[in-house]
Amino acid sequence: MRRQGAMARAVAFATAIGIGISLGLAACTGSGGADPTAATTAATSRQPPTPSPSPTPVPSPAPTGALPDVTVAPTAPAALDGPPTEANAAAVAEYFMSLFPYMYATGDTSEWERLSGKNCGYCAGTLADLREKVAAGRHAVGGNFEFEASGSSTFDGDEYFAWVVFIQHPSRALDESGELVEGFPETSRVRAQVSLIWDGAGWTVDGVDPRKLGTL
Repeated sequence: MRRQGAMARAVAFATAIGIGISLGLAACTGSGGADPTAATTAATSRQPPTPSPSPTPVPSPAPTGALPDVTVAPTAPAALDGPPTEANAAAVAEYFMSLFPYMYATGDTSEWERLSGKNCGYCAGTLADLREKVAAGRHAVGGNFEFEASGSSTFDGDEYFAWVVFIQHPSRALDESGELVEGFPETSRVRAQVSLIWDGAGWTVDGVDPRKLGTL
């Protein structure tokens, strides 16, 4: 029941936000966009306790000018293979979120599915929303995520509570002929809480809770 509710909220939020990073993540709108914050209410399967002491943020590489091409798959970090550390959890969380605009631009969900855990309602809700858009012949253009910082904490070395802050750039939803369905001109800053599980061989995303911090 909890997972079904999270999926429903993820799709509802995605529909309400837009194709850009309105949610701080792009989960498509009803007309074809994508907005990660759309799943804001599809919070992590378990609310993470407040870590103490607070982890030291890990700055993301500073932008070097041109934003990455969202039609090119993000480079998988070595952190995916472990070991289970707070720094590696933060890197995996950032990588997972970077898959969002790529999926909506290309329809390729293979890596998102591989990392999504069975308890992640946000992950499942995003997939359902994207498949609906693909079936309607829609795809996203733009909506790049520009990462600013990330961090993580753990209490047992198996479950990690990571977070990433990123800027979601404007995007457009196009139909099969390339005609504009809807535009999302806002640039937003988003913070996503990402719960990760290390099972001894790899990482699984157990939940995602993106929150829009503001419009730039």
